[in-house]
Amino acid sequence: PHRLGLLGALGAEPLDLRGEEGEVADRLGAAAADVDVVLDYLWGAPTERAVPALLTARSDRSRPLTWVQLGSVAGPELTLPSAWLRAGALSFVGSGQGSVTTAGIVAELPALAEEIVSGRLDVRPVARPLARVDEVWGEEVAAGERVVLVP
Repeated sequence: PHRLGLLGALGAEPLDLRGEEGEVADRLGAAAADVDVVLDYLWGAPTERAVPALLTARSDRSRPLTWVQLGSVAGPELTLPSAWLRAGALSFVGSGQGSVTTAGIVAELPALAEEIVSGRLDVRPVARPLARVDEVWGEEVAAGERVVLVP
């Protein structure tokens, strides 16, 4: 919960997803209709409701919408109506070890390093010695920080 406080600084706005399904779909469509990428950690039924809400609310359905499947907290399966694929420029992609080659990851590292060095990507590592991994593994750090084990 304390990490949610960081999202406002990044431009995120809260959206109430409680209530009657049609009203929730309308609110979601109005708030996120013209996003380019969805990072989906839920999958399952929430995604089955969100995809059509976003597709039907888009101002330009030919504008690409990439749906990145990151997790399946709400369920491992999804019913994929064929109409979704005809309703707009929708692409589903996975994120995991099988979705990107090692060479592809390595090729992006210089650009990632540049984002960090320039300050455009906020990274706040908390260095801890690898020799103390058993002590620091579950260490709680401030919101936005990450424990990084160093030799």
